[in-house]
Amino acid sequence: MLKFIHLFRNFYLGISFIGIAAFVIQEIPYIVMPIIKPASNPIMNMTNEIRWIETVQSVFGMLSMILLMLIVRDDVKLIPREMAEDKTFLFLMLMMLLINFIGWILYYMGHQYGWLIIICQFAAVPLYYLFFGLWKRNYLLVGTAVPFFVIHTINGIMNFSVKK
Repeated sequence: MLKFIHLFRNFYLGISFIGIAAFVIQEIPYIVMPIIKPASNPIMNMTNEIRWIETVQSVFGMLSMILLMLIVRDDVKLIPREMAEDKTFLFLMLMMLLINFIGWILYYMGHQYGWLIIICQFAAVPLYYLFFGLWKRNYLLVGTAVPFFVIHTINGIMNFSVKK
């Protein structure tokens, strides 16, 4: 971790290497997509009919990614393990990543079912950010991940459940 500007309390604007790693790991399915070239790709081909939802989702999604990588705390170790809640949040974060990856594997195999996409691609990613924020006690990230989860999931429901 590198700290550049003190923001308040133990929060700094800086570079979180574990945050960058967490972001890159979560992006692996998108990185390999051009190699796999799925025959059908409804996620990349979806169109949002309600623009403000797309805009709000993008704002909270980008804020979550930025806060994941650029907010650091000097009182939290690289891998905090002292408390049971730290282990719980780390476990939940890893579970969301696993759910997301399993969803992408199924997606690439052609199992592109509405609720599977909603749970694995739309809900799991913001929850991954939320649990990362709780694990690292990055409450700014938690504050953006919650609305990102709600709006991203609603967007998924509108595109893959309600819309037929």
